[in-house]
Amino acid sequence: MRLPALRTPSKFQAERYATGLGFAQLALAAFELARPGALARSLGLRENHTFLKGLGAREMATGAGLFGWRRGRGRSLWIWARVAGDAMDLWTLAPAALARDNPKRKAAAVAVAVVAAATVLDILCARALDDR
Repeated sequence: MRLPALRTPSKFQAERYATGLGFAQLALAAFELARPGALARSLGLRENHTFLKGLGAREMATGAGLFGWRRGRGRSLWIWARVAGDAMDLWTLAPAALARDNPKRKAAAVAVAVVAAATVLDILCARALDDR
């Protein structure tokens, strides 16, 4: 079976995706900052709530950074920062998704899949917005 080829979006499409990603990131950041315990329980995470609040603060900073730059210029830097944040999120979620004794393992696995898909979209957008 052949895998589909992933095309880099145009700069215009990447700008639109980046805006959507920014709004989604700010919403997630607000939830991580306001309800870190609920998030931890829903995924079976064992991390302390302070750590999740730190991830929320990072999400807020990079999400706000997406809106703080002029169209195109400098925006790829914030998208690459999202990629680094996605790696942190995957590192945090992987133990919960892989732990056989986690009753919320399926929810954690879905969260890993969503973050992985967002990471692919982030990389494609960052490549499209990079000044070459």
